[in-house]
Amino acid sequence: MAIQRTQKKAGKSESLTIRLDPKMRFALEFVARLNGQTITKVIERAVTEAADRTKVDDGRNSYDAANWRTYWDVSEGVRAIKLAMDENTHPTFEEEEMLEFVRTHWRIFAQDQSLKYLRRENIEIIWPIMPKILDIWRETKASPDRSKAASIMQDALIKAGVSGTIWAIPEKSPPELDDDLPPF
Repeated sequence: MAIQRTQKKAGKSESLTIRLDPKMRFALEFVARLNGQTITKVIERAVTEAADRTKVDDGRNSYDAANWRTYWDVSEGVRAIKLAMDENTHPTFEEEEMLEFVRTHWRIFAQDQSLKYLRRENIEIIWPIMPKILDIWRETKASPDRSKAASIMQDALIKAGVSGTIWAIPEKSPPELDDDLPPF
């Protein structure tokens, strides 16, 4: 009876080009040789160790302070939202704008308005088209067609088979006027 083994598909990796002077190149090769590792593995471990020691300065005890692992997620969208939510990571204007959009449409992106419980499935469906959606939102948010970005997201979720009962945005009913207040 033959045993079938399936190879696990390796995750995506990216190439990085760096310039090293001859002394640093030799040092890198030396460490790799002594540890029986590839140059890539030596660099990965050095970066991981440095990142583990680097903490977000949020005024808490440094032992409890967040590091890169606090924000890491396999989903690019989840990572981006987590980073943008923490002012101690110094979000860019674009990240702050994206976060404003996510907070405005929180029902699609999270289970709660504080964004504590993100809707991973929705984010993974929407994130590839997020730049286009943000462009449309910028163009339409002050116009009568301001719900266009939300409609595009909803269409993408429906097309992907995600039930709308979970994230549907309730229709806004007009506010009730208080009889004691004078009309404007």
